[in-house]
Amino acid sequence: MKLGIITGSTRTGNVGAAVGDWVVENLSDRTDIEIADLRVADFDLDFVSEAIIPGQANGKYESARTTKWAEAITACNAFIFVTAEYNAAPPAAFKNAVDLLFVEWADKPVGFVGYGFHGGERAIKHWRDITANVKLKPADATVNIYLGDEYPDGVLTPAEGRAGELQKLVDELAALNGRD
Repeated sequence: MKLGIITGSTRTGNVGAAVGDWVVENLSDRTDIEIADLRVADFDLDFVSEAIIPGQANGKYESARTTKWAEAITACNAFIFVTAEYNAAPPAAFKNAVDLLFVEWADKPVGFVGYGFHGGERAIKHWRDITANVKLKPADATVNIYLGDEYPDGVLTPAEGRAGELQKLVDELAALNGRD
């Protein structure tokens, strides 16, 4: 299974980079997955710029950046969204990255690693509705990193058991993908 780890924050110096790195590092020993480390910031996507809405574009886009993003998403079988919580919701740039595509997401499993002072819980709640609308299959398991406790002095220190939660999430994604 090719697993896209999508880190969604585009802020300079964001915590998401550290959380995304932690996810990739903790999954790097698994032999049942291939990891695609995808950072929304690296794609420099335009804001809802396509003339044809994604549901009707059928994977054909005008922007070279959107096409590159679509190709990266198409290559994956499942995803983990590493999501911040900004004002009780997902980051706008991350939501835009999802909104730019449609057919590329269909029928693929997605899981969530949320972070923030509320563990990203409210952003994940929004993501469940959003991802269902683009036909992704959300996993039940989540990983929630609470910045007040797990990012002291600017150093990511996930609580005991978080790595196990992440493994459980990937196991569920594999099952949703039809592989045990």
